[in-house]
Amino acid sequence: MLQLKRKKKDEDEDEDEEVSEKDETKVKWDSITMKIYDGERLIRTLKQKAPKETGIHKWTWRMDEKGGDRPSRTIKKSKREPGGTRVKPGTYKVVLSFGDQTSEEMITVKSDPRLTISTKAINETYSASKEIQNISQTAADAVKQLVESKNIAKDYIKKLAKLDKKQYKDQIKASKDIIKKIDKVIAIYLGKEDKRQGITRNPEVNINQRIRNAVSYSGSRPDGLTSTEHTLLKHAKNAVKEALDKTNTFFNDEWKPYQASMEVLNTTPFKEIKSFKLN
Repeated sequence: MLQLKRKKKDEDEDEDEEVSEKDETKVKWDSITMKIYDGERLIRTLKQKAPKETGIHKWTWRMDEKGGDRPSRTIKKSKREPGGTRVKPGTYKVVLSFGDQTSEEMITVKSDPRLTISTKAINETYSASKEIQNISQTAADAVKQLVESKNIAKDYIKKLAKLDKKQYKDQIKASKDIIKKIDKVIAIYLGKEDKRQGITRNPEVNINQRIRNAVSYSGSRPDGLTSTEHTLLKHAKNAVKEALDKTNTFFNDEWKPYQASMEVLNTTPFKEIKSFKLN
């Protein structure tokens, strides 16, 4: 059992110590960190707020390694590390940190005793999951750059419209046009935005769907990967490669000229100063 104890505040602490110096050396007791190691390799970092009450508390590790990002139309800022590939059966070290204290324990992960799973099948599933995670992360990075670019164009529209709609009407139109082109590229990864209510379905298969299919099938084969899983993985990888080519082409042929045209604008908020007088 991992054990940690909260230390009492030192009664002899120097009250006249500088605030800035105190912040640098002060031990924080507001959170607990759990790190899981496979040998010397850190595979997972979990954090949570420290419990208010003393006693026995439960904390769950889902026997997975650190995961990656998924393609998204919004840029999410999360302090939590995403979960990823399930670990192989074996022995792992858990290090719990609280304030200036640490506690270590070795734990053993085993396969479901009701199933007979070969080492070959375990290794195949693990490798496939890591490959899919890499594919998903690459797609997520590409979509994130597209979304960031879209946000830049939207900001230009607001800024130029506020300064002078008539003077910058061409640039505002160019910004609206580039946003439409970005949406078309994003749709390759996530599908077209559908604002209809109820149960709807887009007949076009997108990157996200291919990745989900590969994840679903490759993680459900106790006897190892079959030709079906290899085919789904191949299709997902090829689809992402094709999407990345289109993404790179967009940025080189469309975005860079747009960027250059906007960077030369004189968008100062200051207007010509006039003199006023009464006749």
